[in-house]
Amino acid sequence: MVSMPSRSAIPSCPPGRNKPTPWTASRLFQFTLLANGRWKLLLVGCAGFILHQVSEALVPATIGAAVDKAIAPHDAGALLWWLGALAVVFVVLALSWRIGTLATNRSFLYGSHDLRQLAVERTLHPRGMAARRAPGEIVAIASSDADRVAGLSWLIGGGIAAAAGVVTSAVTLLLISVPLGIAVLVATPVMLVVMQRLTKPLEDRSDVEQSSAASAGALATDFVTGSRPLKGLGAEEAAITRYQAASRTSLLAGLRAVRARSAYNGASTALSAAFLAGIAFFAAWFAVQGSITVGQLVAVVGVAQYVQGPMAALGFLSVELARKRASAARIAVLLEEPEAVPATVDGERLADGDRAASGDRLAATERTTASATSATQPASAGHPVPLLELRDSPDNSAFPPFTASAGEIVGVVLPDGPQARRLVDTLGFRTPAPRGVVSIDGHDAADLDPLDVRSKVFADTHEGVLFRGSVRGNVAAAGIPLQERAMAAAAVADFVSQLPDGTETVLTGHGQSLSGGQRQRLVLGRSLHQQQPVLVLHDPTTAVDTATEAVIAEGLRNFPDKALVLVTTSPTLLAVCHRVVVGGADGASETGTHRELLATSAGYREVVGS
Repeated sequence: MVSMPSRSAIPSCPPGRNKPTPWTASRLFQFTLLANGRWKLLLVGCAGFILHQVSEALVPATIGAAVDKAIAPHDAGALLWWLGALAVVFVVLALSWRIGTLATNRSFLYGSHDLRQLAVERTLHPRGMAARRAPGEIVAIASSDADRVAGLSWLIGGGIAAAAGVVTSAVTLLLISVPLGIAVLVATPVMLVVMQRLTKPLEDRSDVEQSSAASAGALATDFVTGSRPLKGLGAEEAAITRYQAASRTSLLAGLRAVRARSAYNGASTALSAAFLAGIAFFAAWFAVQGSITVGQLVAVVGVAQYVQGPMAALGFLSVELARKRASAARIAVLLEEPEAVPATVDGERLADGDRAASGDRLAATERTTASATSATQPASAGHPVPLLELRDSPDNSAFPPFTASAGEIVGVVLPDGPQARRLVDTLGFRTPAPRGVVSIDGHDAADLDPLDVRSKVFADTHEGVLFRGSVRGNVAAAGIPLQERAMAAAAVADFVSQLPDGTETVLTGHGQSLSGGQRQRLVLGRSLHQQQPVLVLHDPTTAVDTATEAVIAEGLRNFPDKALVLVTTSPTLLAVCHRVVVGGADGASETGTHRELLATSAGYREVVGS
């Protein structure tokens, strides 16, 4: 019995290795077939399929023997005996197929599950991915490509069983007639070589078909997810045109692959039919000459007819293997995607195997520093270390320096939208934090693990999405009660109370049934429910009206235990900030209250208005 794999089942860097073994198509094949005890299922599946094919090949031989041993001499006792033997063959045939199918299907399902887990874990890795991939593309890789690669267990089981069927047929024919057996043994490799040549264009077109289908599927997923913004921008026609072009490309690639597959199937069928006709002709000739009996003629014709299937399956192996190799290559590229935030200690990138040791060293350093500080400095001496500090740096001059401590609301104004997104991504550790620039609770963020940073700083993107589930489940994590101050600050009570089941209302389609402002308020409520001491909010009120924005701004004052950083140009939100930091294109920055900056900074007035 093989249990479902867990996170611990996913292979990691072996101890003592500086670099993890890279994922390749061949390593993914090995992992899919052998990991987590699947090799046992593979062996059982292959054994079942082999026994099935051998039994199927013995059926015509058994019938031929019954003709010669019982029917021809009119021996009723022998006939009953041979009918019993035939029944035993059919029972073994049926049971072996059932066993082989069950074991192989379990191997396929568990292998597909593990591959999906690898893809999802890489996608959700705390250090992110350097290349930005569309969600639809990742879904296609983690679903169709994972299933196709996991199907290697079916391909191997069927291929080995087909070879066993051909060998059994050849041995049977050799026992009946040496020339006929030799003919099968010679004709089989010749046909395989011919069919291998015929499969080359099919392999190429299958790869193109899979790639274009994945692209079209990814595009469709992205357009459906972003249908409301597309409508708001009036870009529906452009999106439809783009998808039609991608869909058309996928359709043409699919048709070319189908035509190639049909041509291959036709050629394979013709070759098999010619082979069967040749064997039947020579068997009949030998029977007329008296070299073989009537029962042997029946056996030869039946075996020759049966062996067409295994031979065709062997010829199709290369096609299916090429398709699975292409899918495995796409999964391997995803798994080997470089990290957006590489692990570093003293400026050097760490290998995966060294990260745990690095974390232990860092924790020990922090404990030592804390002990030294407490021994030399009383708790009341000096100023408390800010929870978050952004320092000036030549490499990061576009980000204005600021600090944020518990109970403070700090506004950050960046006139350039992409700059604001980069700042939020840096504070959220989705992009590398330059050394010496970002400090979290007195420690350089460049030396911290992403999970450590995110346990203290929550910085959601402006495009935060809702998920399928209840309003409660979207706002507060499981086991965490709804906070009245967070719900009030996000101003969600007025519309949640009107939903059919209130906070238990199930949202579908990323909350598309809600208005843009309602979705944004739920996302804000989720941010305010986070347990981290530092919350970074990026333009949290762009989709709400001015009255609701004023309610939200006032509600943000009710978080004295947290440091709030508002990356925004909204004057309503900036008015409630204790401090506002303004960044300029030339790297210069200004600091003051909202009122002070309105009075003294023309650039600030231009960005936020009055």
